[in-house]
Amino acid sequence: MLVENAPQPMWVNRPDGTLEQHNRAWRIYTGLTTDEASRMHALHPEDLDHVLTVRTAALPMGQPYEFEARIRRADGAYRRNMVRVHPLVQDDQIVAWIGMAIDIDDIHRGREAAEEASRSKTRFLAAASHDLRQPVQSALLFLDGVAAHVRDEVGRSALKGLDSSLDALKWMLDGLLDVSRLDAGIVTTQVKTVSVAEVLTQAAHAFAPMAAAKGLRLQVRPCDVQVRSDPVLLGRILRNLLENAVRYTEKGDIALLCAERGDHLTIQVQDTGIGIPPDQLDRIFEEFYQVGNSERDRSQGLGLGLAIVKRLADLLDHPIEVQSTPGSGTVFTIRVPHVAAEKTDQPLSEPPDPSSRAEQQPFAVIIDDDAFVLLALQTIVKRWGFQVLAAGATDDAVERLRQEGRRPDVLLVDYRLREGRVGTEAVKRIREMFGSDVPAAIITGEIGPEPQRDAADLRLSLMQKPVMPCELTAVLSDLLGKPVGDDAVRS
Repeated sequence: MLVENAPQPMWVNRPDGTLEQHNRAWRIYTGLTTDEASRMHALHPEDLDHVLTVRTAALPMGQPYEFEARIRRADGAYRRNMVRVHPLVQDDQIVAWIGMAIDIDDIHRGREAAEEASRSKTRFLAAASHDLRQPVQSALLFLDGVAAHVRDEVGRSALKGLDSSLDALKWMLDGLLDVSRLDAGIVTTQVKTVSVAEVLTQAAHAFAPMAAAKGLRLQVRPCDVQVRSDPVLLGRILRNLLENAVRYTEKGDIALLCAERGDHLTIQVQDTGIGIPPDQLDRIFEEFYQVGNSERDRSQGLGLGLAIVKRLADLLDHPIEVQSTPGSGTVFTIRVPHVAAEKTDQPLSEPPDPSSRAEQQPFAVIIDDDAFVLLALQTIVKRWGFQVLAAGATDDAVERLRQEGRRPDVLLVDYRLREGRVGTEAVKRIREMFGSDVPAAIITGEIGPEPQRDAADLRLSLMQKPVMPCELTAVLSDLLGKPVGDDAVRS
């Protein structure tokens, strides 16, 4: 009587699982009066095998079971239901099975719609990343070019304010797009044996100019060992931690250290900055949380850097810890699996041919399909004393190099070019043309894994748009093995 009058569709099975009865709510919901032979007729044909598999496995064990399935309603529409079936036991014997179906179709559709909306938003941000970064990139480079020609104090003050605003916009954009990439699930790991010294040195080179601009001393003490990690993602973690250290340290030192600890290696980023109060240590990895920025001063960014660090560390299974003393500084420690010493694969590279070049300007080839970014890069690199060949496409650059007949000293190439072409193809073709590993850097506004993997495969430097002029000078100096930039030109 209780089952018959229950408001939910229910049924009673005999101990062997055969149908004894469906209740009134079931008959109204499905419009069917069923028996053992026709009991499955209300199920969607595509769900039948799954239902039978779950049911067949549970019955001999006497265990409750559940499944989701589409059940045809009286109006002919299939609706998703959550079905639960439990044994009724008396004196240690199963005397019946009681089943119930709960219509969850509206909940399911609402959840699917919300998830699709979130996926759509994230896909949009991921796809638009390149286009969003381009105007910021050209603005940063043009600003640096204008600064060299502004002499009066009022103009310099205005430029300083504009520079600070663009800098804040860059870090906000980077943070938002990196979070969207992680949320979209498009970040995949490629764990391999990598040199810690190489990863640490690259991360430190990227931030050395920024640290020097604030009068900070950046020290690097790498270990000559190998670890199991994804070099691209591990490098991203370290760059975010170094950015955080530079941002919150006004004087003193920043150190990037590593040490072997049994079967793992610890990598530390230490600073002498403002420190973190003990009651805030548990919150620093939350999105949009910032120490000492309760007024939400956007010149300090959005507070996404450490949230990205935690997500990437979890993705790599590299535990991260933090220790801090307010007023004295902070230490972030990452644990990375250590491997036995072995030689890492190092592609052979030839030094630039020095023949008859002592009197020549260094020769840079720049390829970017965005006319404004190409012009901005060409302008600033020329100002640093380079002869420049600027092209909007790979074929154009290759043809003009054939005519020029001179081997480039360095290549600066955008990753995503027109007609589905990529910058790494340009690097390969130019290197093959001259039969040597011309130093090269890939510049990208994308947040997917493809440019990072392609650059890593060719052991190319990778810069994420928008690129600051100081980052560009650091990368060019590293590639050429000599100082590059305004100071180098003046000297």
